[in-house]
Amino acid sequence: MTATEGKKGRLLYWILIVLAIIIGIIFYGGFTNDFSMKFLLFFSGVPFLLFVSGAFGLLWPKLKPSGEESYIIHSLVLGLIFFVLFLLHVWVILPLICPEFRDCLDI
Repeated sequence: MTATEGKKGRLLYWILIVLAIIIGIIFYGGFTNDFSMKFLLFFSGVPFLLFVSGAFGLLWPKLKPSGEESYIIHSLVLGLIFFVLFLLHVWVILPLICPEFRDCLDI
């Protein structure tokens, strides 16, 4: 990969992260009352997906496996990062959207 392709890739990943933050601010800051709570809860996966994709894209060159024996460590590190981001989403972001999660799903 050339240096130009690397810069374009990093720019794309930064755009994904910024887009995730903008979507989060728009939907969960300004237009919260315009959408149903069920939609907001299920739609919260979209900015999460964009943010995680951008974060993994930016971290990939630093965590890229160098040999066959490092593949297991690479997958464990990426799995741990995803797990931490997922826990932040479930235990921090979703309770901010809806403190009583069960009530928001109308179960």
